[in-house]
Amino acid sequence: MKKIRQAVVLAMGVVMSVSCSAESVESQTEQSPKVDASVDNSALITSKVKELVGVGPDSIANSPVNGLLEVVAANQVFYLTDNADYMFFGHIYDVNAGMKDITEASLGQVRLDAIAPFEKDAIEFKAEDEKHVITVFTDYSCGYCKKLHSEVDELNDAGITVRYLAWPRAGLGTDNYRNMVSIWCSDDPKEALSRAKAVSNPTFSGETCENTVAEQFNAGRKLGVRGTPAIIFDNGKLVPGYKPAEVLIDEIFAAE
Repeated sequence: MKKIRQAVVLAMGVVMSVSCSAESVESQTEQSPKVDASVDNSALITSKVKELVGVGPDSIANSPVNGLLEVVAANQVFYLTDNADYMFFGHIYDVNAGMKDITEASLGQVRLDAIAPFEKDAIEFKAEDEKHVITVFTDYSCGYCKKLHSEVDELNDAGITVRYLAWPRAGLGTDNYRNMVSIWCSDDPKEALSRAKAVSNPTFSGETCENTVAEQFNAGRKLGVRGTPAIIFDNGKLVPGYKPAEVLIDEIFAAE
């Protein structure tokens, strides 16, 4: 069973490319399940998910495929047969709706729900004529994050607001984490973040305050973030790693 659980957890992982990677792994916390009233075997499914994944499901619902349940656990979406005998990882497409990706729609909402509590805690670079908002998990020491930050004005000019969430790559309890706290706790977080990304060896004031840097980091982990930048569009699409501003702009407006 241990080998099966490891295989399941591996299947739930997300590989991040063109990004600055992390150096530590944080555990995930269990959520209380939300179950559709039409699901008959919720107790059985809950037990099976705990057995296989190690945490209970966040939600259980009927999928568009008869006999297949959509399960959200640890902020990932997968499927179980209603008798819990078979598990499926992958995307379901509706061929009668232009190959609509049903799974990605569910994942997008999971991501938006996960980052919503941190909206007021984000360091925001707001577009004057805002048409879209992207949320970026970032680290001041990441070269690709610095490159993306140098293009924020271009994104703003296109009507795209950039909200940064903290994702210290070295993990919690490190100097990297404490420096991120210092940025978030500074009198002018926007200026502090921009300054830290502008130089090779920035210095930090060591300021502390009540903050959610650790919670932001863990939220990213639960979404499968393994490196920075990790970009979430306002429709929930996840873009792992850096892309040039002109490419991002095209993709964001194409996703409307």
